[in-house]
Amino acid sequence: MNEPVLNGIIVLDKPAGLTSNRTLERIKRLLGVRGRHGPKLGFLGTLDPIATGVLAVFVGKATRLIPAFEGLDKTYRATLRLGVRTDTFDAEGTVTAEADPSGVDEAAVQAAVAVFRGGYAQRVPSYSAVKVGGVPAYRLARQGLEVPERVRDVHIPLLEVEAIALPEVTLRMTCSAGTYVRSLADDIGMRLGVGAHVTALRRLACGCLFTLENSITLIRIEEALAQGDFGFLQNPAAFLPDYLPLQVEDATERQLRDGRTIPLPDDTAPLQPAAKIKAVRPCGTLVAIGEAVQYGKDAWGFQPNRVLV
Repeated sequence: MNEPVLNGIIVLDKPAGLTSNRTLERIKRLLGVRGRHGPKLGFLGTLDPIATGVLAVFVGKATRLIPAFEGLDKTYRATLRLGVRTDTFDAEGTVTAEADPSGVDEAAVQAAVAVFRGGYAQRVPSYSAVKVGGVPAYRLARQGLEVPERVRDVHIPLLEVEAIALPEVTLRMTCSAGTYVRSLADDIGMRLGVGAHVTALRRLACGCLFTLENSITLIRIEEALAQGDFGFLQNPAAFLPDYLPLQVEDATERQLRDGRTIPLPDDTAPLQPAAKIKAVRPCGTLVAIGEAVQYGKDAWGFQPNRVLV
């Protein structure tokens, strides 16, 4: 395998039981990446072991694009069990409190869920990767040490009840980056007065382009590689539809590699300062992303900020 092949994005349907980092290690082994040799890999949006679904994995020089996608909303389907609270807010944790949920009805569930639709200040779970003094909070929690409470503003534009089969409730939601579905479950349970935790979680989409419809499983990746097929490595340019395409030739590409601003063609569509642009080779391979800048008195230029070659 040569390095140019191992550049792109894998939209993975992550299985349950693996952390996001362990999933990355599995992909590295499948690709034959060992130690520090070979291309880098990174992912967008951590998924807990209990969670399945969309995990965008960036391979090779495509890892340089991760910051461009970090603010994307996520869409989930989550199953909550009422009446049981755990320290991790999901089924992997230790039960900390139990209550009889038989007095909860559908109207109460709908009312509790409605409270969290929109924006609210959410508690970050003690069992999380958020660092406290440079140490992941979950490590402190596992040692029985106190984890300072942290709160972050989250936005949940879509939050609806899909099914109620008490004591289980299934929710569908779209939320801002950084939202903890586990914390939302605990908050809803506390609102109902009986506690709750997540028993199943599936990420349906990350933004509108990383979806289950264009995802692949680890098993399918293994099968494809056995046949020498790297088609699961998708062209990053396809995930940047809001970027104006700019076709570049070899000489221009060398200028971009050096971080230089290049002039845009005179027939380029009318632009605004900082308009997003993607430079691509004639074959469609992504070379760089950046923005439009004033170039001379009456002209525009392309200033790269992330170069993939």
